[in-house]
Amino acid sequence: MIEMFKYEKRPQYPHMSPSDTEIWNRYIDKFPNAYLTCQYDFHIGDTAPFNTLMDDGTDLNQDKLYRLRIDVVAADKEKISVIEVKPNAGVSALGQLEKYTELFIRDETPFIPVDMVLITDKELPNIDYLCKKAGVKLIIV
Repeated sequence: MIEMFKYEKRPQYPHMSPSDTEIWNRYIDKFPNAYLTCQYDFHIGDTAPFNTLMDDGTDLNQDKLYRLRIDVVAADKEKISVIEVKPNAGVSALGQLEKYTELFIRDETPFIPVDMVLITDKELPNIDYLCKKAGVKLIIV
Protein backbone atom coordinates (compact mmCIF):
# COMPACT_ATOMS: atom_id res chain seq x y z
CA MET A 1 0.00 0.00 0.00
CA ILE A 2 1.27 3.44 -0.90
CA GLU A 3 1.49 5.87 1.99
CA MET A 4 -1.19 8.56 2.09
CA PHE A 5 -0.05 12.10 2.92
CA LYS A 6 -1.95 15.22 3.81
CA TYR A 7 -1.85 17.70 0.92
CA GLU A 8 0.74 20.16 2.21
CA LYS A 9 4.31 21.23 1.62
CA ARG A 10 7.04 18.87 2.72
CA PRO A 11 10.84 19.20 2.61
CA GLN A 12 10.93 16.32 0.12
CA TYR A 13 8.61 13.85 -1.56
CA PRO A 14 9.15 10.16 -2.38
CA HIS A 15 11.17 9.78 -5.60
CA MET A 16 10.69 13.42 -6.64
CA SER A 17 13.75 15.25 -7.96
CA PRO A 18 14.82 18.61 -6.48
CA SER A 19 13.54 20.50 -9.54
CA ASP A 20 10.20 18.65 -9.41
CA THR A 21 9.99 19.39 -5.68
CA GLU A 22 10.43 23.13 -6.33
CA ILE A 23 7.63 23.10 -8.89
CA TRP A 24 5.33 21.04 -6.66
CA ASN A 25 5.94 23.32 -3.67
CA ARG A 26 5.14 26.39 -5.80
CA TYR A 27 1.93 24.68 -6.86
CA ILE A 28 0.96 24.00 -3.24
CA ASP A 29 1.72 27.63 -2.35
CA LYS A 30 -0.47 28.85 -5.20
CA PHE A 31 -3.30 26.35 -4.60
CA PRO A 32 -3.21 25.51 -0.86
CA ASN A 33 -6.72 24.03 -0.82
CA ALA A 34 -6.64 22.09 -4.09
CA TYR A 35 -6.69 18.62 -2.50
CA LEU A 36 -7.07 16.81 0.80
CA THR A 37 -4.63 13.93 0.33
CA CYS A 38 -1.72 12.87 -1.88
CA GLN A 39 0.11 9.71 -2.74
CA TYR A 40 3.57 10.00 -4.28
CA ASP A 41 5.43 7.64 -6.59
CA PHE A 42 2.23 5.69 -7.29
CA HIS A 43 3.06 2.41 -9.05
CA ILE A 44 0.86 1.28 -11.93
CA GLY A 45 0.95 -1.12 -14.82
CA ASP A 46 2.07 -4.67 -15.24
CA THR A 47 5.22 -6.20 -13.86
CA ALA A 48 7.63 -8.73 -15.26
CA PRO A 49 6.27 -12.27 -15.45
CA PHE A 50 7.46 -14.05 -12.33
CA ASN A 51 5.67 -16.18 -9.80
CA THR A 52 4.83 -14.05 -6.78
CA LEU A 53 3.28 -17.08 -5.06
CA MET A 54 6.76 -18.56 -4.77
CA ASP A 55 8.07 -15.46 -2.98
CA ASP A 56 10.34 -16.43 -0.12
CA GLY A 57 10.61 -12.83 1.09
CA THR A 58 13.90 -12.14 -0.67
CA ASP A 59 12.53 -10.18 -3.60
CA LEU A 60 12.03 -7.03 -1.47
CA ASN A 61 9.15 -5.83 -3.67
CA GLN A 62 11.22 -6.03 -6.85
CA ASP A 63 7.99 -6.09 -8.87
CA LYS A 64 7.78 -2.34 -8.21
CA LEU A 65 10.97 -1.86 -10.24
CA TYR A 66 9.08 -2.95 -13.35
CA ARG A 67 6.03 -0.77 -12.84
CA LEU A 68 5.46 2.75 -14.10
CA ARG A 69 5.28 5.54 -11.53
CA ILE A 70 2.85 8.44 -11.31
CA ASP A 71 4.40 11.50 -9.65
CA VAL A 72 1.32 12.39 -7.60
CA VAL A 73 -2.17 11.00 -7.16
CA ALA A 74 -4.15 13.64 -5.28
CA ALA A 75 -7.75 13.57 -4.14
CA ASP A 76 -10.50 15.62 -2.63
CA LYS A 77 -14.07 14.47 -1.97
CA GLU A 78 -15.17 14.89 -5.58
CA LYS A 79 -12.28 13.74 -7.78
CA ILE A 80 -8.90 12.09 -8.09
CA SER A 81 -6.16 13.85 -10.06
CA VAL A 82 -3.33 12.02 -11.76
CA ILE A 83 -0.54 14.59 -11.72
CA GLU A 84 2.70 14.78 -13.65
CA VAL A 85 5.22 17.33 -12.34
CA LYS A 86 7.90 18.16 -14.88
CA PRO A 87 10.21 21.05 -15.72
CA ASN A 88 9.86 22.18 -19.35
CA ALA A 89 6.94 19.80 -19.88
CA GLY A 90 6.39 19.05 -23.54
CA VAL A 91 4.50 16.61 -25.71
CA SER A 92 6.18 13.54 -24.19
CA ALA A 93 5.04 14.59 -20.69
CA LEU A 94 1.49 14.94 -22.01
CA GLY A 95 1.58 11.47 -23.57
CA GLN A 96 3.04 10.03 -20.38
CA LEU A 97 0.26 11.61 -18.31
CA GLU A 98 -2.48 10.33 -20.62
CA LYS A 99 -1.18 6.75 -20.62
CA TYR A 100 -0.44 6.71 -16.89
CA THR A 101 -4.01 7.87 -16.26
CA GLU A 102 -5.34 5.12 -18.50
CA LEU A 103 -3.39 2.52 -16.51
CA PHE A 104 -4.42 4.09 -13.19
CA ILE A 105 -8.09 3.76 -14.12
CA ARG A 106 -7.56 0.19 -15.32
CA ASP A 107 -5.61 -0.87 -12.23
CA GLU A 108 -7.49 1.01 -9.50
CA THR A 109 -11.07 1.20 -10.89
CA PRO A 110 -11.85 4.44 -8.99
CA PHE A 111 -15.42 5.22 -8.03
CA ILE A 112 -15.11 8.98 -8.46
CA PRO A 113 -14.03 10.95 -11.55
CA VAL A 114 -10.35 11.06 -12.48
CA ASP A 115 -8.77 14.07 -14.17
CA MET A 116 -5.30 14.78 -15.50
CA VAL A 117 -3.06 17.65 -14.38
CA LEU A 118 0.28 18.64 -15.88
CA ILE A 119 2.28 21.00 -13.65
CA THR A 120 5.36 22.66 -15.10
CA ASP A 121 7.51 25.77 -14.89
CA LYS A 122 7.32 26.99 -18.53
CA GLU A 123 4.79 26.89 -21.29
CA LEU A 124 6.43 25.32 -24.31
CA PRO A 125 5.03 25.82 -27.83
CA ASN A 126 1.86 23.86 -28.60
CA ILE A 127 1.49 22.38 -25.12
CA ASP A 128 -1.48 24.55 -24.09
CA TYR A 129 -3.38 23.62 -27.26
CA LEU A 130 -2.56 19.92 -26.94
CA CYS A 131 -3.52 19.85 -23.25
CA LYS A 132 -6.88 21.45 -24.00
CA LYS A 133 -7.52 18.92 -26.79
CA ALA A 134 -6.64 16.04 -24.44
CA GLY A 135 -8.69 17.33 -21.50
CA VAL A 136 -5.57 17.94 -19.41
CA LYS A 137 -5.37 20.83 -16.97
CA LEU A 138 -2.08 22.64 -17.61
CA ILE A 139 -0.68 24.59 -14.66
CA ILE A 140 2.38 26.85 -14.98
CA VAL A 141 4.01 27.79 -11.67
